[in-house]
Amino acid sequence: MHDIKLVTVFITPEMYNRFFISNPNVNCYDLIGIDNRQLNRGLPVIYNETIENHINDDCWLFFVHEDFEIKCDLATVDGLDRRNVYGTFGANLEHDVSVGYGKHICSKKDGSGPLDVGNVVLDTVKVQTLDCQSILVHTSLLANHALLRFDENLTFDLYAEDFSINAQERHGIDVKIFPLRFQHYSYGKVTERYHAGLRYLAEKYPSVAVAGSCSFIGGKAHELEKKFTYDIPANPNNNKPVGISNRIRRFASRLESFLLSRFK
Repeated sequence: MHDIKLVTVFITPEMYNRFFISNPNVNCYDLIGIDNRQLNRGLPVIYNETIENHINDDCWLFFVHEDFEIKCDLATVDGLDRRNVYGTFGANLEHDVSVGYGKHICSKKDGSGPLDVGNVVLDTVKVQTLDCQSILVHTSLLANHALLRFDENLTFDLYAEDFSINAQERHGIDVKIFPLRFQHYSYGKVTERYHAGLRYLAEKYPSVAVAGSCSFIGGKAHELEKKFTYDIPANPNNNKPVGISNRIRRFASRLESFLLSRFK
């Protein structure tokens, strides 16, 4: 069994205790829980510190949110290629439509309102971007690519998407989804912080246009909106918060319509 360290920054100890410390599927692994209630630091800063602290440990670092419940063991990680970056949910642009991979349940914090999200993954699937809920990367890959780190200009949104683009565009590293049974207890909402992140990434990657979980990303992302639109525009002109539960339903509806049109 490969050495796996689960890195979780939490502000709700009860949730962390339930999904990690008391979860027999994962408490057999090395749990790195970081209480962020007092300092409320951005996740990229904490993740980069963790990387530097464990860069010589020859292990997998699994960065996961506190509201992420893993419902199986992590044996599948044993067969993964450490030269890739992995996650459990991500997006591709296919036939001008954004398609999510990594089927799971998404719900409110209390578990109510569960929705099935994403396509089933039986083997690893290459994607353009990962969602921030989870990122799996081996320390040997990070050691060989000193500039493959989380962007500390971002705080709580879009850092996984940035990490994905950086890995592929600047390091030639594949980004993939691996099979895992899990539930993400997070609808939340998208705020100006997310919109600011989109603008920042458009400047950082002026020639890029990729699909993300919530929106298109990159300097040329607006070109993709000619054929497919999210609830969140790639280059927003307003700051109106958008409920994640609403965009998930609309994403699923669009995906269903797309599939029906192709296979009816």
